[in-house]
Amino acid sequence: MNKPFSLCSLCIKRHSRHPYAKKAKTSSKCLVCAGKMQSIEKLCDEAISLAQDYEYSAFSVSTTFEKSLLLREEQARDGENLALTLDIKNQANNIAIAYIKKKTKKQSAPNTHAQMRFSLNFKEMRAKAISASLCIFGHYIKNARNYCQHDWACSFCAGKGCKKCDFHAQNYPSIESAMRNAFAPAFGAKTAYLHASGREDVDVMNLGGRPFVLELVSPKKRNLPLAPLAKNLQNSHPLQAIDLQHCPYFWIEAICTSHFDKHYRAIVEADTPLALPDFEKLKEALPLTINQLTPIRVLGRRADLKRKRRVFSIKLHKASEGKLTLDIFAEAGTYIKELIHSDEGRTFPSISSILGKKCRCAQLDVLQIDDSFIQTLAKN
Repeated sequence: MNKPFSLCSLCIKRHSRHPYAKKAKTSSKCLVCAGKMQSIEKLCDEAISLAQDYEYSAFSVSTTFEKSLLLREEQARDGENLALTLDIKNQANNIAIAYIKKKTKKQSAPNTHAQMRFSLNFKEMRAKAISASLCIFGHYIKNARNYCQHDWACSFCAGKGCKKCDFHAQNYPSIESAMRNAFAPAFGAKTAYLHASGREDVDVMNLGGRPFVLELVSPKKRNLPLAPLAKNLQNSHPLQAIDLQHCPYFWIEAICTSHFDKHYRAIVEADTPLALPDFEKLKEALPLTINQLTPIRVLGRRADLKRKRRVFSIKLHKASEGKLTLDIFAEAGTYIKELIHSDEGRTFPSISSILGKKCRCAQLDVLQIDDSFIQTLAKN
């Protein structure tokens, strides 16, 4: 800017080297902020007040200004050495951080590590205080064959509640809902979301423990012992949450994008009785590399893709009453039920095709998930 202009006591600190900048007689005459920067402590006090009911030890600050103000800031900086000048957002952030530190005796942190996120909006002249999500890592064990993993709204009433769902609004009880009810009220959280590494079918028990992160949204408390809450979950549902510990938010993505080989126990029956010779025939075909098309039962929600999957081992646990109980160790992403019944030939080879019998999975359990990577992360 090549003509004289006036700035308030805060804005002039950024442009003290500008030859045409002078201090305004009143802050409202400031070319850049029109006096808005003088309200920064008031906005900080408002933000601190909004957070008074929340536990936090570290905070971050972000600021918002209207575009017209930022354009005036650019005009004021025109002709200056930009490497030696601070922009208004950084100045406001620095002032706010120092003020909030002094008032609260708490530490500032990057936004990704802050437990409380303060937002100062100079356009609307209001503040916000957002409690960052609290994340809890663990493994869940599912000792039931009628629980789905996530909330699944009743197909008859679309989640409104009806006689068909006994007014629970869900097709099935869910692990997510059970954990939400066990943890969210205790932490004063608005709600909770379950993020897990894969999922088992409703009728499949998970006895080995599936890694998950429970995200508690906008919690008021952060330092509660987790064991009593896990005990309440276990007492109220056929579920267990074990290996619980607090974890960073980025673990959600790490958990949800990880894929692990798994150990299963399947009870297999066929149109004719199965016996030890059938297992011997199956054993001769091992190890297996199978081609699996997307199962018919999930085609409505997943693309029809062809996958190569490895079946590392199949061991006989028991042969009785014309059924084989098999312990199957397979690559991540293998559809075990389809491995058994072939899914109308969409999985090949299958146990059905190897035995030359029409087989089906009468019962399936997940015995173990080989999540050594996640467990190493948890220990560190």
